[in-house]
Amino acid sequence: MTKETETVERLTVENDALRKRVAELEETVRQRDRVMQTVIDHIPALIFVMDLEDTYSHTNQSCAIFMGRKEVSEIVGHNAREFFPPEVFDSWRENNRLVAAKGEAIVAEESGPREDGIHFYQSIKFPVRDSEGTIRWIGGIATNVTAERRADARLRESQAHAQAMLDASTDLLLLVDLEGVVVVANQAAAGRLGCTPAEVAGMRDVFPLDEPARRASLVEEIRRTGTPAHFDAARDDRWFEVTAYPVQSGDGPLARLAIYGRDVTEQRRAAQEQRRLQEQVIEAQRLAIQEIGTPLVPLTNAAVAIPLIGAIDEVRAAHFVETMLRGVEERGAHIVVVDVTGVNTVDTHVAEVLVRAARAAKLLGAEVIMTGIRPAVAQALVELGADLGGVVTLASLQDGIAYAVRGKGRASSPRRGVSS
Repeated sequence: MTKETETVERLTVENDALRKRVAELEETVRQRDRVMQTVIDHIPALIFVMDLEDTYSHTNQSCAIFMGRKEVSEIVGHNAREFFPPEVFDSWRENNRLVAAKGEAIVAEESGPREDGIHFYQSIKFPVRDSEGTIRWIGGIATNVTAERRADARLRESQAHAQAMLDASTDLLLLVDLEGVVVVANQAAAGRLGCTPAEVAGMRDVFPLDEPARRASLVEEIRRTGTPAHFDAARDDRWFEVTAYPVQSGDGPLARLAIYGRDVTEQRRAAQEQRRLQEQVIEAQRLAIQEIGTPLVPLTNAAVAIPLIGAIDEVRAAHFVETMLRGVEERGAHIVVVDVTGVNTVDTHVAEVLVRAARAAKLLGAEVIMTGIRPAVAQALVELGADLGGVVTLASLQDGIAYAVRGKGRASSPRRGVSS
């Protein structure tokens, strides 16, 4: 064997070994690619790599499904423009250009159409460089956040509806924590504080819980009883009836207070006005009853009659004496006929009133004639020791009137001085 032949054989063996090694390495790479592809195919996020001309070089199964394809092979080698409407493609492409220009990763929210509407994605896009450090590709990982965005939108809509309902109320509505910090306020409560509902949130110790001691006492009462608490509060000459409702954290302990305050200023003012009018009516009725219950009846130019009916209290007794003396003075009466037929009971007070009236009339030069004293009343006067000396007593009002009209002694014989 010649030297050249030996060299050829040796090179052939080495070449075969190299081919085998290359084949082994290629298989290793393919296995690694299959493993990597299998891994990324099971990731729900959209994963892709595209060149600077927007042609896909790698994608995962989630990305293929998003684009309406069954296999990744239907995406690789195709331009993104083939899969998206122009406005969507332009938006995504703009972010790709930004990554290439900045040479660093960015986070952006992107959207794309699906069968059930627009879906939203939180995308991380980053540059992919070759061995020389030159940016050749743009990689991306897009996580579907549609459910979160829709939930956030529903929550914001629900909050907006709730706030609108709260603001529609003219009553003060507040949600506060146990330290007195406002969580939510409606327009009425905010207006009472001179700011907006957003400005009230976070404020501490606001009306009607602007007194820390009251708040602490209220929290303790509600925590102890587990029931709403009620109290009154005033601000700017306005009165409010306030109810604090317990708000628990799930099945846990008391966490917050829902404050409901109703402006009752007009109702209270109306009630006060009504009480004032009632008092005026009652006073007018009392005066009218006094006038009716103690009438002054002229008999002649020199005689008057005062019939008494019903019970005689202290106020009515004073009115009786005043009426009698005024009649004597104004009319120049010399005779006053006091009829007690309608007086049901006579006690010490009534007896003293009658005696005091007779003495006062005598001082003015008038004679008092007492009529209608029934046996029970006469016995009561005797038992009470009432001194009616100097008072003419007659059986009936008719006798008294006759006595007054005809003059003393011209009526049937009077009975004098019923006394003890």
